[in-house]
Amino acid sequence: MLASLARLERVLKDGQLYVEVKSAIPPWILHGPDKYCVDTFVFEDDKGNRTTSFDALVCFGREKEEEHYVMKSTCMIISCVFILATVAVYGWLPELRNLHGRVLMAYLLCLFVGFVGMATMQILLKIDNIGVKTCVGLSIMIYFSLLAAFFWLNVMCFDIWWTFSGKRGVKGAEMMSVKAKFTAYSVYAFGFPTVLTILMVSLEFSGLPPHPLLPLLRHQGCFLAGISRLLYLYGPIVILWFANMVFFVLTAVKIAQIKKQISVLKRKESARHDKHQKDQQRFLLYIKLFIVMGINWLLEVISALYPKGDYIWRFVDSYNVLIGLIVFIIFVCKRKILSLMKKRIKDGIIERNQENGSMTMEHKNKIVHNIRDYKQRDSLDTIRTGSPETDSNKTINL
Repeated sequence: MLASLARLERVLKDGQLYVEVKSAIPPWILHGPDKYCVDTFVFEDDKGNRTTSFDALVCFGREKEEEHYVMKSTCMIISCVFILATVAVYGWLPELRNLHGRVLMAYLLCLFVGFVGMATMQILLKIDNIGVKTCVGLSIMIYFSLLAAFFWLNVMCFDIWWTFSGKRGVKGAEMMSVKAKFTAYSVYAFGFPTVLTILMVSLEFSGLPPHPLLPLLRHQGCFLAGISRLLYLYGPIVILWFANMVFFVLTAVKIAQIKKQISVLKRKESARHDKHQKDQQRFLLYIKLFIVMGINWLLEVISALYPKGDYIWRFVDSYNVLIGLIVFIIFVCKRKILSLMKKRIKDGIIERNQENGSMTMEHKNKIVHNIRDYKQRDSLDTIRTGSPETDSNKTINL
């Protein structure tokens, strides 16, 4: 058992110990009668001065914490495997390296880094081998990665709205290349998380006395907790979430309007119809991703509000495994993607066979060329060693 001293606030009528923790949500912790004991404790400072205090000794179950660390880290690692596999497929297929594919890969890579950081933190907590510097460093990395992932998700929602909004013909916007658009999106998706991360780190090391509104990374365990998590992490995520919902609603309305127009299109406008179908499929993919990640963070918020709900933590951890798997199914396990993969493999085999064939033909040509050179040299040697007639040896018949 792991014990820590806590300042006694008051004991309730039902025997529970009420401890005020201003930075927590809610700002108190209740401990059952079997989880604490009260006694007079004697403290001695460096000078040998002794003081007494009537406090509570609160015990925490270490086995459950370790079990939670193991389960969460395992789930994160499994999810990371599928996320990385999705990125590998999109990076491998040239047809998927368009703007949509690049944005998706950036989003998944940020999510991958965040999940790896959380898994590493859980493993270090499990083996009880994490210092303050390591904890703060991992917290900063996780914070930046998760925020960047949600800003990239916001970029996806904006891009699909821009596609259907009819504003693509705006002067300057339509002329931008894929590389230029991706660069602009990168400045936004990485710029804001950078500013927020610098703000959080500056407040953490500002030297201000501990306050619930400060990050308190070094005072309340690894990563953000309580009010600081709600303010610095969940706050920006909620704002982005509402913005994404607005983009989705506007896009859905525009799709409904376009459908009415497409229903009266002539055959000569079939290309426009095909493009609309592709954009609509991409919109549906983003909605699926939005729902998947929305459920994940809703569960995270619920688990943060009810930290003692073991069944909630188990469900959240189990769902973390499904995130990577669901993303892989949505974006890779599709007929079009699978056919592109088969085509790429087939083209690779044909290309290797052609290379081997060209090398074999080149080798044969080289052998033939060597044989010809040998025959030419042999004939020249024969001419040199023979007795050809010279002008002095010729007989002139009169």
